[in-house]
Amino acid sequence: MKRARTDVSESGTCVVRAPRPQDFARMADLAGQLGYPCTPEEVRQRLVDMLDRKQYAVYVAEISKEEIAGWIGVYLFRSVELEAFAEISGLVVSEEARSQGVGKMLLETAEEWARRSGCAIISVRSNVKRKRAHGFYRKNGYEWTKRQETFCKKLSSELAVNHRGHPSR
Repeated sequence: MKRARTDVSESGTCVVRAPRPQDFARMADLAGQLGYPCTPEEVRQRLVDMLDRKQYAVYVAEISKEEIAGWIGVYLFRSVELEAFAEISGLVVSEEARSQGVGKMLLETAEEWARRSGCAIISVRSNVKRKRAHGFYRKNGYEWTKRQETFCKKLSSELAVNHRGHPSR
């Protein structure tokens, strides 16, 4: 992962860097603001599962001594029918720090990672109800490409795969 990036947002100095263990509780709080409640331990385990720096990157925005104002996750999406591209898996900025340049810095950092990873495209999926987020992405050069439905199926525990890709017992 690259070195920390420091810029000045409207709220003051902001450092975009890799997350540290002391950030996990705040990252979990922010995931809850995004609508995905989780625990610091779940954040820790998910980051462990994403250690392949060629496939995943996660960054936090620190606006003051160890105060995390947001985070972004990005990964390489690969499929048979398309060239590989980067996709933002999550982006959240705390309610108190929104519209101060923090989200833009996180987005630019993810875009830089995507370029270094050889991607010509970066995409993001955003819930249809997140109108403010849609405006943010358009303002930052993202174009709407399609609408789609998302389907999920819960798998029974005996068929589930554990976090390392091995069948659960």
